[in-house]
Amino acid sequence: MYRFVLTATLLAAVGVLLAGDALAQTDEFELPPVKLKPDRPIKAKPIPPTPDEREVQPPEEPAPPPEPPPAPKEEEPEEPKAPVTPPEPVLPKPAPTPPAEVKPAPVPLKPEKPTESEPPTPADLPMPKPITEPPETAPETIALPEREAPPPVMPPTEKPEPRPTDVQSQAIEAQVTPTVQPDLSGMGEVGLVEAVAMARKQYERSLEALRVYYQNRGTSTKIEWVESEIQGFGNVPKVRYLIAAELAGPNLKPTQNIEAADQLYAEGLNYKDYPAFPPGKKDYLKTALEKFRTIIEKYPQSDKIDDAAFCMGEIYGGWYFQDYARAVQSYERCWQWNPTTEHPARFNAAKIFDEKLKNRAKAVELYNEVLAKSQNEDIVRQAQERIRALTGR
Repeated sequence: MYRFVLTATLLAAVGVLLAGDALAQTDEFELPPVKLKPDRPIKAKPIPPTPDEREVQPPEEPAPPPEPPPAPKEEEPEEPKAPVTPPEPVLPKPAPTPPAEVKPAPVPLKPEKPTESEPPTPADLPMPKPITEPPETAPETIALPEREAPPPVMPPTEKPEPRPTDVQSQAIEAQVTPTVQPDLSGMGEVGLVEAVAMARKQYERSLEALRVYYQNRGTSTKIEWVESEIQGFGNVPKVRYLIAAELAGPNLKPTQNIEAADQLYAEGLNYKDYPAFPPGKKDYLKTALEKFRTIIEKYPQSDKIDDAAFCMGEIYGGWYFQDYARAVQSYERCWQWNPTTEHPARFNAAKIFDEKLKNRAKAVELYNEVLAKSQNEDIVRQAQERIRALTGR
């Protein structure tokens, strides 16, 4: 039995040696060294002695301080035994040094050259660097760019003022008197009288415009000054050198329909019939006179010149002005420019000569013309009554 065991052992050893020789002749058997993790040292807990050992053993001496456990060594893999090629010596590895802190390289968030097929996404765009501390030279406040103020929003209850049409603009421009000074040398009486009348109107318009200017700006002292001057200009007696020179001659013909003249005539009627009390009513009447006079001066061919002249006669002959000479002249221009006018211009002129100027002869003449040319039965009846009262017939 013992021999059988010994013989099996020897045969196994011989087999191992033969396999090692065969493997040593090939390079494929060599394997790279495998590093194994060092095992953690196991702290052995002391086993308490039995009661018999306490009685036999001598008293314990103070045990020396325990030595630190040896550093674990890396187990090297067993190299195959090769009788022909000895194993390579294993060099001792240096102690591992702590790795130096390596800052990771910044990763570009946006590729330098984006491909055409893949457009950059919002994640690829460069992010602004956070500012931890503001620069010392930074201003305390940042001035924002000025923005235009939005237009004022009108309340829903108020309607915006309508813009003037072309006709209204033309009518407004027609009322502006040119500032070019006329050449007065060599002019006759009529021309000079017309220049004086034009200068008076321009002076009065300038004062009115100045008063409106001060009223819009709330300058109370200057408003009192200009109103005092306007009142003084109104109180100054204005000599009528030639009444005929204040209006155009009798040869005008209303042949055209001009929209600007129609606009001025409508505005003049609004001022003439506006309900007001003195002294405000007289100011409205003055504005109406300017509207009507502008029609005659700027649009002498308009079909509204006879209508404007009749309205001027009513204003001058009324209670606020009582300028009967100008009233008669305005009525006369009305039927001279339009002999078939529907306005009772001849009858009104006859009444002024009859009642105000006490010129009975001229009054009877005009009453007879009313009987011959008027189609209004009421006016014809009144003219017949006045003729009988003045002539006794």
